[in-house]
Parts: sequence; structure tokens; C-alpha cells
Amino acid sequence: MMKNKKNMIAALTLGCSLLAASSASAFSDVQGSDAAVIESLQSKGVIQGVSEDKFAPQGKLTSVQGVHLIVKALQLKAAGGAIPGPDAPWYAESLEIAAKNGLPVELAADSSAELTREQFAHLLFKGIRATGDYPLIKMYIQVADEDEMTPSYQGSIQNLLLMKVAFLDGKNEFHPQNPITRMEAAGMIAKAIEFTDRYKERTDEQENKEVSFTVEKVNEDINKIVLTRKEQPSPGYGLSITKIEMNDNGHAKVHYKLTSPEPGKMYPQVIWSSKAETYLSNKYKVDIQAD
Repeated sequence: MMKNKKNMIAALTLGCSLLAASSASAFSDVQGSDAAVIESLQSKGVIQGVSEDKFAPQGKLTSVQGVHLIVKALQLKAAGGAIPGPDAPWYAESLEIAAKNGLPVELAADSSAELTREQFAHLLFKGIRATGDYPLIKMYIQVADEDEMTPSYQGSIQNLLLMKVAFLDGKNEFHPQNPITRMEAAGMIAKAIEFTDRYKERTDEQENKEVSFTVEKVNEDINKIVLTRKEQPSPGYGLSITKIEMNDNGHAKVHYKLTSPEPGKMYPQVIWSSKAETYLSNKYKVDIQAD
């Protein structure tokens, strides 16, 4: 009984060594910019070391560790899931959450298998997409060792490169078949959190403040009302006029709604101002309102 308990504790320590919360502290085997990345993730409760002063940056990541890390870092949730029983493996809940969020959990069928760089990239991109719909740049990046990639993972890798979540080396190689190291995984995770947080900060109130309008004279009787949504990250962010309310006091209220990028559609990465227009009698004083 005692031996089995020790084995279970050892397995949990190995499985969660990259993933449990702890207070930030320096690791003697991580320096420079890598140390800053690790400290940031550690302060968020995403990772910790294999011991008090070691992170093991060149250590490998198993399939279930990778899935668990992505679920934890991106705060993925799954409503109505069954709670794993006491005899379930430590990663069972994370696998269930990942599956319900569309991650390819078949990559974790062998719980002890080491994840390759392309497998982790594929899982991470699916995890990012599970948190929301983001504008994707319409561009192709040349990768010198693309012929080594599994075709079904190429799109995920391209998107992570465009999102600046993943990067190529000095020879423009991705090394897709290499086992991913703990430090490489941590670096991608940190960039993924930055990416998703950047878009979560855009609240509805902030977005509506970006909408303004002008009144342009067409002739002696008619004005053109132009609504503008300023400086959006891609043409996927637009607006449309939904209705116009006019009263007997000479006021007209132009209602509009904001539109977001279509899921899965790629857009050029350009600063974009969207416009919508309508025409009204110049007898009306105009105001706008978001639906």
C-alpha cells in the first residue's frame, strides 16, 4: 500500500512539475529573457520547476503534460463535465476539458509519449481558437523545413507564426519533428497568453467609443450621415446601420451594430477604418446609438 502511494505521488510530481501554481522564484538553470518568461508564467500559477531551484528547460514534455498546460494557461472550461473519480489519472479532467473545446486529444492517447514541436503547435492553436475568434492575417510564411511537417499540422503552425506565438530559427526552420522542450513550450504559452489577453481587453464599451459620425451636405434638402469605426486591426471588424428612429421634435437616432471577424476567415493585417452611411432630411438633428 505504501509503495503504491509513493508511486502515485511520484507520478503526480512528474506530471504537474511544469504546471502547478507557486510563488515566483529564480531558477539557477534559466537565465536572461528565458528567466523573465518563466517568472511571468510562474507568477500566474501556470508553471513551476522540477525542484526548488531547477526548471529543467531542456527537459521534454509528454502528451498529457502538454494538453494540461494548454488547458490551464488558456483557462479553458467545459460545462457539465463529469468529475473524474479518485482512481482517474491526474490529467483526466484536463483531457475531458480539452476534448470538449475541440482539441485533438487523440495526440495524448499514449500518456507517456513525448510531444513533437508540430504536435504541440497544433494543440496550442486549437486551444487559442477555443478561447474566441481572432482575425487571422492573410499571408504565407516560407518555412525551410516545411516538407518535414505533417500536412494536417501545417495550417496551425502557419497561424502561430503569423500570430507571433511561434518563431523560426535563423535558418527559417521550425524543426517540426523534434521533441518540444519545456522552455520552448513555456515560450509559446507565454506568447499565446499575450495574444489572447490583447483581444480580451477590447470591451464593448471601448469598441463603441471608437465609433464616430459626420454629417455631409448632399443638397439643400438632404444630408449624408457617415458612421466610422476607427483603426481596427483588420477589415473583419466593421459596423452596419440597423435602423433610424425619428421623432416630431426634429431628432433622428441612427442605430448601429458592430461586426466581428467571421470564424475561420483570414483577413489582411492592416489598420482599417470601417464606414456605414445613410441619408436623411437636413431638418433632423442626428445622434447615434449602439444596439
